[in-house]
Amino acid sequence: MSNKNNLKLEFDGSTLRAVASICPDPVIAVDRDGLIIHFNRSAANLLGYLPEEVIGKLNISKLYGSQNVGRSIKKIIYSDRWGGTGQIEGYETSLVTSKGGEIPIRLSAAVLLERGVEIGSVGFFHDLSAAKAMETRLRHICITDDLSDLYNRRHFNTILIEEMQRSIRYRRPLSLIYMDVDHFKEVNDLMGHQEGDRIIRAIADVIRDSLRRTDMAFRYGGDEFLALLPESDLAEAVALAKRVCNVAALRVTSRESDSQVVDVTLSLGVVEFDMKEKAQELLKRADHAMYNAKGSGGNCVSSNLNLVR
Repeated sequence: MSNKNNLKLEFDGSTLRAVASICPDPVIAVDRDGLIIHFNRSAANLLGYLPEEVIGKLNISKLYGSQNVGRSIKKIIYSDRWGGTGQIEGYETSLVTSKGGEIPIRLSAAVLLERGVEIGSVGFFHDLSAAKAMETRLRHICITDDLSDLYNRRHFNTILIEEMQRSIRYRRPLSLIYMDVDHFKEVNDLMGHQEGDRIIRAIADVIRDSLRRTDMAFRYGGDEFLALLPESDLAEAVALAKRVCNVAALRVTSRESDSQVVDVTLSLGVVEFDMKEKAQELLKRADHAMYNAKGSGGNCVSSNLNLVR
C-alpha cells in the first residue's frame, strides 16, 4: 500500500475472501471493466442476489442503477476528491436490489493491484437505511406540529421566505390564507381542553383535505392556521378559502350534550403577495383580513376587506 494520497491495494484473492466473509457490510470487488468478481454474503443478504448470479455475470453499473452512475464513481476513484487518488471514503449513493428497490449506502473503495498492475477495485457498502429513516423522522419532528400534524410555525417562517423569493424570481403569483377558529374559547371553557384539542385536529383535517398537492398548511399557534398557496392568485385563493370555510362549518361541531353545542366555524383572511412587501408585511395584511372576517360575525372570508360568505 502506498501513501494515503495514492491508495492502491495489492490483490490477494484468499485474503480478500477471508476478510469479506466476516465483514458485516457488503463487500463487492470488480475488474477494470466493472464486472463483479467478488460478492460476499452480506452483499447477497442486502441486495437479494445469490453470489453465483452476479460473479462473472453482472456489471456493477447494474447495481448502481445506470452506467452513468457507475462511470461517475469510477472517475471519483481515480481523482483525489474523496480521500485521495485510488480510493473513495464515505461517498453516499444508492444500490438497486434484485427486486428494483433502492437502498442508500455509504461507499468506501480502493483500486486493486496484482503484481503492480491494476486489475479492478473493491468496495465496502454500508447500509444507510436506518440512518436515513431516522433523519427523515427527526426532520418531520422538527417541522411538524404535534397536535395537528400540520407544519409548524418555525417551518412556515422558513418556507414563506423561500416561496416569496421564488414568486419574485419567476414572476408567479403567491397567496396566503390566515385562519382563526370561531368560538374556540367557548369550546375550551364549556367542554375542556381535551375537546379543544379534538377540534384543532378536526380543523386541520378539513384544511388538509381541501388544499391542492402543491399547497402547504401550517398551525401557526393556538387556534390559528395558515395556508400558503404557490401559483395561486387572489381569486383562486379566495375560492379555496371559501371551500375550507364551508366544509369546516358542515363537518366540525363540538357537542357535549343536546343542550350544550358549540358551532365551530372559521374566519379567514386572504391576501396575494405583491412582489414588493416583506414577509411580516404580508402576514400582517392576512391577519388584518382575518380579523375583518371575525369582526363581521365569523364563518366568512375577507379579502382586501371585502367579505365573502
